[in-house]
Amino acid sequence: MSVNATAAVPIPSAWNYRHLAAALFVGFILQTLVLPCLCFIGTAKMTFAVGFDLLVLARTLFAYRRRETGRGWIFYAMLCYTSAGWIEGITYLVLRKT
Repeated sequence: MSVNATAAVPIPSAWNYRHLAAALFVGFILQTLVLPCLCFIGTAKMTFAVGFDLLVLARTLFAYRRRETGRGWIFYAMLCYTSAGWIEGITYLVLRKT
């Protein structure tokens, strides 16, 4: 009875770039619907949001270039989906205004 040693080792999953791109898009849409107002605070919120989106995009490109495996992309997808809410909270903590 022979045992195939390679069958016992699970193949690490690659990042799901399509889902991550969709999460970035949905997060951006939610940010544009929830965050803006015609004042300094609204401008600050959108600046935080765009900066966050650029950081996630840079991290995704870095992961793509390194051909990373694992489930780290899920963390970034969840951050994107919930970004409008926590950016609102961070803005309140930093600027002490809603």
